[in-house]
Amino acid sequence: MPSWNIHIAQTERLLGRTSALADSVRDRNAFLFGCVVPDIFVGYMVPGIADPIPYRITHFAKPEPIPKPREHEFWDTYVAPLLKGAPAGEPAEATSIVEERERLNRVHYPQRYRDAEPVVGPGACEFSLASEDVAQSLLDLTLGVWSHLVADTVWNTRVNQYLEARGGKPCEEFRIKKQGDFDWFGKTLGIVSIPRATDRLYTAATRFGQYPIHKEYVLKTIGVMHEIVRENPGEPDHPPYRLLTEEFFDATFTEVIELTEAGFAARVAASDVPAVPLIASC
Repeated sequence: MPSWNIHIAQTERLLGRTSALADSVRDRNAFLFGCVVPDIFVGYMVPGIADPIPYRITHFAKPEPIPKPREHEFWDTYVAPLLKGAPAGEPAEATSIVEERERLNRVHYPQRYRDAEPVVGPGACEFSLASEDVAQSLLDLTLGVWSHLVADTVWNTRVNQYLEARGGKPCEEFRIKKQGDFDWFGKTLGIVSIPRATDRLYTAATRFGQYPIHKEYVLKTIGVMHEIVRENPGEPDHPPYRLLTEEFFDATFTEVIELTEAGFAARVAASDVPAVPLIASC
């Protein structure tokens, strides 16, 4: 399945495009954090998870070799009710590894940056705990979670189809080759975005509808994301893929972004109709 560098890259692309989804997400900090939430309590990515939650629960998926999350069920259960509330909170932005370095450089090398423009930090609204702002953050965090499930659904479905078309079956050798290919592909993607650790984000995370995410785990997750971004500047060169192909990764990456945008727009336009799967699972 896609690693966090891929999820972060897809989130940056989604928020950088012109679409109904990008226009609707006002707390981009919460959306970015949400894009990794389903993996937090599985336990492999974030250290010190005291009570892991099975993948089938966090991802709305059957326990099978290549699970496909039922993103439409998550939408109906958690996204749709929040959209009906139609919050209109103040916007909030994530930070970036570039902004962080510029801020630190001004602290450690003041003479060098004496005449440089100061780094513009977050505004007061990004720390706001006003009810409308927290409601906005909760909606955008939940949309970020949904985008993760859409991504996993598309990637895992296409991997399964790719394997079946070549007469293969899931096995340990396949799993190792597949994950190695995903790791190399993820390293080719330049990413910069990191969530800000704010009280507004902590509050929204504890109110996440599926399970609360307390401050301790928000901080640990942001720490993991920080290290992933720091070590992932984007290197186009990589060893040959062992199972998948360049064309497969490029096509599926694009499909995830376009399907997420189209799915959001269609469901918002038909909000009184139960969601149907965005992609035919195999």
